[in-house]
Amino acid sequence: MIKFQITVPEGQLSEWKRSAELNGVSVAELIRQTMSERLRAKPTATDPFESITGLADALDTDLASRVDEILNA
Repeated sequence: MIKFQITVPEGQLSEWKRSAELNGVSVAELIRQTMSERLRAKPTATDPFESITGLADALDTDLASRVDEILNA
């Protein structure tokens, strides 16, 4: 393992310590676990229209009849 230091906002370390204690791990292990989960997580969409992109390109679309359903999803 490699050791390194970081600077965190005041009060954050106490939150990390509390969470680590609740989970029965060290702060270092809590950070390792959290970062591993974060790096494995699927990226979230940043384009608010990504879910409807391409809908109108389909030949058999019923977009006009479902516009409210699609836009409110």
